[in-house]
Amino acid sequence: MDFEEQLADLIRYHEDHGSLPPHVPETLLAAVQRYLSISASLDTGAIDADTAAPATSGLPTFEGFRTIERLGAGGMGEVYKLQDLTLDRIVAAKVIRRQPGGLKATPADFLREAKSLALFSDPRIVRVFEYRTDSDPAVIVMEFIDGFELGRLAPSLEFRQRAKIVREVSDAVQRAHELGIQHRDLKPSNIMLDGGLSPKILDFGLSDDRATHGHLRGTPAYLAPEQLDPAQPLDARTDVYALGVILYELLCGTTPFNGTTTEVLKALQEGHPRLPIEFDARVPDALQAIALKAMERRPGDRYQSAREMTRDLDRFLEGLPVSARPTQYSATLAARVMPHLDQVAEWLRLKLVYPHEAARITNAYRALEAREDDWIVASRALTPSQIALYLGAFFLFAGALFYFAAHRMYDAVDGLTGPILVLGLPFIGLNLIGRSLYRREHQAVAVAFYLGGLSLLPLFLLIFFHETGWWMARPGDDAELFTDGVVSNRQLQVTSLLACAWSVYLAFRTRTSALSIVSSLLLFCFGIALLADAGLRSWLESDRWDLVALHLIPLVAAYAGAGWWLERSQRPWFATAAFVAASVALVGVLDLWAVNGKLLHYLGLTMRHLQPPDVQNQVLIDMLTALSLNGVAFYLAAAAVERRGSPAMRTATLLLFTIAPFSILEPLAYLSKTGVYNERFDWLYLALAIGIAVVSYHRQRKSFYYAGLINSGLALYLIADRHKWFDKPAWAITIVVAGIAALAAGFVLDARQRRQRR
Repeated sequence: MDFEEQLADLIRYHEDHGSLPPHVPETLLAAVQRYLSISASLDTGAIDADTAAPATSGLPTFEGFRTIERLGAGGMGEVYKLQDLTLDRIVAAKVIRRQPGGLKATPADFLREAKSLALFSDPRIVRVFEYRTDSDPAVIVMEFIDGFELGRLAPSLEFRQRAKIVREVSDAVQRAHELGIQHRDLKPSNIMLDGGLSPKILDFGLSDDRATHGHLRGTPAYLAPEQLDPAQPLDARTDVYALGVILYELLCGTTPFNGTTTEVLKALQEGHPRLPIEFDARVPDALQAIALKAMERRPGDRYQSAREMTRDLDRFLEGLPVSARPTQYSATLAARVMPHLDQVAEWLRLKLVYPHEAARITNAYRALEAREDDWIVASRALTPSQIALYLGAFFLFAGALFYFAAHRMYDAVDGLTGPILVLGLPFIGLNLIGRSLYRREHQAVAVAFYLGGLSLLPLFLLIFFHETGWWMARPGDDAELFTDGVVSNRQLQVTSLLACAWSVYLAFRTRTSALSIVSSLLLFCFGIALLADAGLRSWLESDRWDLVALHLIPLVAAYAGAGWWLERSQRPWFATAAFVAASVALVGVLDLWAVNGKLLHYLGLTMRHLQPPDVQNQVLIDMLTALSLNGVAFYLAAAAVERRGSPAMRTATLLLFTIAPFSILEPLAYLSKTGVYNERFDWLYLALAIGIAVVSYHRQRKSFYYAGLINSGLALYLIADRHKWFDKPAWAITIVVAGIAALAAGFVLDARQRRQRR
């Protein structure tokens, strides 16, 4: 029963009993009170003869027709079955409803419905034969549908049949929208099925295309959330919501929200219906996703047109994956995952699991967040199509490099014609194809085309700038990074900036980490191009790596700041790439600073007193010490971020934890290999390697354990090489004994743990 019918019933009840029934919903109560107030202020007397309802014992008559029976009532009129006496055919007639105390539609509303129906020549929408204004009341003579209401017949249909019916209705609604008509009252009782299960849409009495009209009109169970708020505009997506409710009801046998009108409206505003599969386990997951996608509470999250919904229904009927991924999935999943994450945290607090086990379980749950973009997850699989697509993108980049070399280094290409044909037009074509594929829901393929086009852009721009003479390098300018004039600093800057801007746009459009990583790389290239103007070439020629590192610090800050902003802006796919870039840049800055011992020099420290006088490289020990200290710094930074950082920082944290033990040990490995320092460095290297493997137990870092094992083996080799022990059986026997001792120690430790557990 729609809103108007409920209101009319309450008015009749008041006239019969002199009061209203208990527990009237607030919305209806306010409307009834307004009606009674207006009625009391008017001295209406008896009902005029021309407005009186027809006698219940008889049926209305229409010139040229024989009235057979009353079929029912719509949103603003009553429908009768007639026989056309002239053409001898059965038709239906709809007249403005007349009932004591009831509401009636205006002739303008009735005329609008007639005009709306007259616009159609679609077999899925009831046809209008005649609109009579000379009769009182006005009447619409239309096609008679000999069939059943959709809601009554749906339970006996298979799921594919239900989907096919909704697909036809959705396609017909899209046609109405293209003609500027929005139904605004779609529901199963307004859809008839003929003998061939073909749908016919009825009752366009509430149709409208005005954004400010249609609020709180229609049947509550099928209202879209924005129809409850007059401040929100209405558009074609309101009908999309109703289509979703219809599909939901066909799948579940009930509407998403039930109860009194107040309860329905409250539940509608919250927007969390039960999943159809909870009603019937046989419901296809694709149809569930389509229904929930169309029923999104926010219009921007729904299908943006009935056509999009039709396409997804076509995919289901063709056995293809659908594009719908309702936000309710993420919300429901998050609500059910959070208790598990809380349990894992409690297990860790009680020492029931180790930190690395808790991290592994937590990461497995966090990975479910990626399901918001299923196509991205699917694109990570090494399918034959993915291999071919990204191999093609790589070949495009390689070919562009070779073409650039042929043009700029070997003068094998002259003019712009060749570069435009080989690089420029393919760039445009690949991006246009990628855009088309993305719109047609082939996102993974579209990203590969975007990457292929992006690989051509920088090299084409460099050739274009050279051929047009833009930003050419001045001859003999020592500030230029490339002395041969192949590329100028300004050309590098403009090229990397334009390519970076385009890749950022594509990354935001596709929400993919691949394009986000490319954006980070191009930003690094832009930073290097800027350093070229600051004297990068002279720093490289004079081995002033510390100056390079010093000027790269702003890039680390830029990456970190971008990651922080992107995460706060709900763009985790881009934030993760930015944080990883920040960590890689940090590693590069500190390691460059360590070259030639400059890091210790800035700190006012030196280790030169530990080196023998015959060592030629006086800064070697300071450099290697600084590199080892960097490893400690990487670990401390990762530990701090792990403790207080955000989810988007986890990948960067894992990277730093992996690098840290190798960064600590590899300088010692180099010291041992050179053989110019005290032989005790060999044993110190071995001891630290074993120590790091043991430390892995306390922090549960497998990267430390693997680093310890690898470097222990390398230390044993270097010791044997230094002392020429390869032909000494005693060395091999010593290592075997050490291995047996380690196994025995493991056995003893395991036995003690067993006793403690008992």
